[in-house]
Amino acid sequence: MKKFVNCLTGSRILATLILPFMWKILSPLAIVIFVVLILLTDFFDGMLARKYNVQTLFGMILDQVADKAFGIMMLLIIGIYEPTFYLLVLMEVIIAVINILAALRGATTKSSFLGKTKMWVLGAATFLALVSIFDKQLLDIIRIDYLRNLLLTFMKNEESILLVVGSITVGSQIMVATDYTRHILKELKKSNEQIKYNFKSKKEIMKVLFDTKYYLKNKNLSYAKHFLK
Repeated sequence: MKKFVNCLTGSRILATLILPFMWKILSPLAIVIFVVLILLTDFFDGMLARKYNVQTLFGMILDQVADKAFGIMMLLIIGIYEPTFYLLVLMEVIIAVINILAALRGATTKSSFLGKTKMWVLGAATFLALVSIFDKQLLDIIRIDYLRNLLLTFMKNEESILLVVGSITVGSQIMVATDYTRHILKELKKSNEQIKYNFKSKKEIMKVLFDTKYYLKNKNLSYAKHFLK
């Protein structure tokens, strides 16, 4: 089951990499189904890992990479239609770099309430951008008058709506980047610990990556403390 869960997470990375190609050849409805299937892997891998008690550090890292890759890929695709969304990509990359540098310095990179809120705002912006891209196709499909009227209202004001939502999203990203940086610097100053990059043995690293008991006991450690002596 452990291998299956990790393969499920890995399939999200593979699906993300081929998403731009599928975007060109699939119909709008097929694209939506494909994206939903990618999102479902994010739900099921975590659920299965917890249910069958096969959580590992490798799985957690793979899941984080898959989530970040999918989010950035979606924003890059949307940026083709809405160039202002490239700014959202830049901010997501900056946040990822901050987290990577923090991990290398031995600081923890837990998601804060502000970070989770940012993800919801980013998700809403992505959803509205997708509606904007497929608005005409959606109008042909939707038969409920209320939803059609709502969509028509959105189509009349979509440029302004996307500008406002995009601005709010960038603002939340800047707040998260600032909050993470402040938290990391405070933690590093408090610990005042000099990291020595002396890695554990191959056998120890394999246990760190794939042993469930180790992960459950030490999951709150920084990445550096997992792999360094």
